[in-house]
Amino acid sequence: MSTNEKSTFNIRRMNRNDIGAVLALDRKISKGHSILTEQDSLLTEQDIVDSKFGGSLDLNFVAEIDNKVVGFIMSRLTYLMIPFTEVCIIQGIVTDPDYQGKGIGSRLVDSLLDHCHAEGINTIRALVPDRDKKLQHFIEVQGFQRSNIMNYDKKFDS
Repeated sequence: MSTNEKSTFNIRRMNRNDIGAVLALDRKISKGHSILTEQDSLLTEQDIVDSKFGGSLDLNFVAEIDNKVVGFIMSRLTYLMIPFTEVCIIQGIVTDPDYQGKGIGSRLVDSLLDHCHAEGINTIRALVPDRDKKLQHFIEVQGFQRSNIMNYDKKFDS
């Protein structure tokens, strides 16, 4: 099927069998600089399994066309501030460039939002690199607003 043809896609929860396809898509897009980690070293399947990267798989979704993963959203549940607030953190949204512009990213976000709403998770936060204006625009179109929280990082030389 040509990527210009109208294709139907399925959104479903990610499972362990999807990890290889997710990493392959990250490698296809990143060209040596992982989208998922924002680092030059690429993740391996074992890294994800060992670290439970992305947290519980029930907060991660994949989009597939003809049983091929063409997009994913990775997020995790955490508790922030006092009083503790349950927050779903979106860590990455990726759509295969060959399939962008078909509503896949929007449907991935919608699936996560529907799941969080059903589970009583009322705050969803998207982590977006400051320099990624395209992703910032996409997130804003999905109804997210820039928050008043600023991240400050301190890194140690290893």
